[in-house]
Amino acid sequence: MDLDIEALHKSHKQYLTLINEIQLKRTRHEEAKAATLTVGYVISQGAILISISNRSALQCYDWFVPFSLSLLLGIVYFVTFWEAVNRWYHLQYNLDLNCLDAEALLVQIRRPPPELPDQPPLEAEAAVRLTRRMSFIGVLIVALMGFQGVMLYACRSFLCHGF
Repeated sequence: MDLDIEALHKSHKQYLTLINEIQLKRTRHEEAKAATLTVGYVISQGAILISISNRSALQCYDWFVPFSLSLLLGIVYFVTFWEAVNRWYHLQYNLDLNCLDAEALLVQIRRPPPELPDQPPLEAEAAVRLTRRMSFIGVLIVALMGFQGVMLYACRSFLCHGF
């Protein structure tokens, strides 16, 4: 009987490890995508800022051109960024669930059933991770929206009032 449990344990562990590796690759891809989008967004907004700081090409009445360009770029960026971050969040959530399932399965296989109620709940740790992750995403989005607001203000301010 112990051999069957050990064989079951090894097969489940291998299967869960394979699933977790695939999920980890997906989460890393989404992280890289969000980082690349952010860098491209900041560089693009920087190019707009540099172009409006050179007052010889644009006049005050042309303020709507860089404003519209910055606004359009911001909208496109936030839609694609939100999709990438949302996918990352759900992939990371599923990865966490897989890890919790693996831990719970190992505990059930290695310990006799009467000892199970004495265990600390694994869900409390997962809830803290989820709250931290959502807080990080919220702070990042607020910071990027603040950056967009500053850029939109700068489009008119730099052209009409100077530095």
